[in-house]
Order: sequence, then structure tokens, then C-alpha cells
Amino acid sequence: MGILRAVVFGSVAIFPALVFGLVSYLLFGGQAESTNWETWMYGPCYGIPFATIAIAFIIGLKDDVGVE
Repeated sequence: MGILRAVVFGSVAIFPALVFGLVSYLLFGGQAESTNWETWMYGPCYGIPFATIAIAFIIGLKDDVGVE
């Protein structure tokens, strides 16, 4: 059950991760109209989306604490 929930959480987190990546790219000074690869920023474009998906996956792996 835990791995399935983690996969679902990670799958659902893809869209917000891409939005976070785009917003961080623009906040760090990326040009939206630029097609030049010399201005590419790997952190906001890859790091933040993958970190968001990984965090959602880890949250999905956590076991529920039972209420007594």
C-alpha cells in the first residue's frame, strides 16, 4: 500500500513541480523568451522539480500513525 501511495503522490506532484520550477527560473533571472543555451539554469529547471517530486514520494512512503 505504501509504495502505491508514494507513486500516486509523486505522479500528482508533477504539475506543481513544473510550476515551481518555472517560477523559480523566472525569479532567479531567467529569460522567458531566450532560446540561448548559455543562459540555461540547471538548478531551477531540474533540481527544484525533481526535489518536489522526491519529497512527495517520500511523504507517500511514510506509514500512517494509528489512532487509539
